[in-house]
Amino acid sequence: MADRPQAAPVPQAPAVPAAVRPAGAAGSVTVREYGTRYLRISVRYHGDARFSWLRVPGPAHDRPQTAPSPAAGAALRRVDAAVADAASGAGSGAGRGARLALGERAAASESGERGGVVYRVPGAVSVARLLPSGDDTAYRLSVQALADLGRTLRQLHDVPWEFAEPVPPHHGVGRLLAWISGTAPDGDGARLRALAHDRLGARLWTRLTDWAVAAQEPPGRGGAVLLHGAPSTGWLVPSPAGDHSVLLTGEEVTGGDPALDLGWVLGELHELRSAAARGLGAAGQGPPVDYPAAAQALLAGYLRKEDAAAAVEALPAGTARAATLRLAVHMRDFASFVGWHEDLRRYADLLAETLDADGAPTLRW
Repeated sequence: MADRPQAAPVPQAPAVPAAVRPAGAAGSVTVREYGTRYLRISVRYHGDARFSWLRVPGPAHDRPQTAPSPAAGAALRRVDAAVADAASGAGSGAGRGARLALGERAAASESGERGGVVYRVPGAVSVARLLPSGDDTAYRLSVQALADLGRTLRQLHDVPWEFAEPVPPHHGVGRLLAWISGTAPDGDGARLRALAHDRLGARLWTRLTDWAVAAQEPPGRGGAVLLHGAPSTGWLVPSPAGDHSVLLTGEEVTGGDPALDLGWVLGELHELRSAAARGLGAAGQGPPVDYPAAAQALLAGYLRKEDAAAAVEALPAGTARAATLRLAVHMRDFASFVGWHEDLRRYADLLAETLDADGAPTLRW
């Protein structure tokens, strides 16, 4: 079900693979446009390997796009500076992290009446499209970017939420809770809710509800840490040259349990792997993809050297539950913001299987 928009072409060096090399007119030009009723994304090329990603609310977007508070924004900039310092001494990409591209309020000339947030990045295509493209170089860039993402998430999670302002709600979990409770005003989302309630049964529906409620509660011992809020392959953009990756950051920033961030990405990769195995959606129709290697790269980046041998046992408690919530959120978002697809019946079964196993399949890589 993941969006796989086609890129319009922008000139790049011949050494860059076709999957990463959009072609087209020189100068500032829109090279990709895609999205849903929740969000529209436009990618523009500005020459010299400079791109901007504009994210504009769609008609079903239910909240303002807000920047992090000044204190959280300053903390994000410190993390980005630390990532940059680590990369400068790493050499050959070893030990580097993904840079944080902090969004800026878009000018009216860029986004029109609905507003929007713009990000300055080095590439036109995210890992969401590169990873399953079938291009070997694009796959290697994607796996390296996921390792970079793991390191940066660990850097973020080393920052405690000790800011004066309260912790913002986790928007993805909030959308899920609205759907579970039946307060989300959407036709196909309501249809999916009825289907999922039937496929899950009372026991697993209660488990999903309890996990979502718990995810919105303040963390217990150890307190909240700085969270990206919605890390995903669609927010992760590698440089076509392979020298660094960038993570679009800002609109979803919150504080909470680190399991929410890490689980959000693992849940996405688990969904893609499962969809490919079951012949569902774009993942089930494309070329074979080594999703375990992608997930292992993410985990290798996230875990410290002393924790690497312990692997799953060293992950934040609750990571499997967070990954399961991510699966449910994406299923809900697709029905609500894209529309009905018969594959949603089998996705509901996948959610039921994952819930029944306490989320364990999301950590089996």
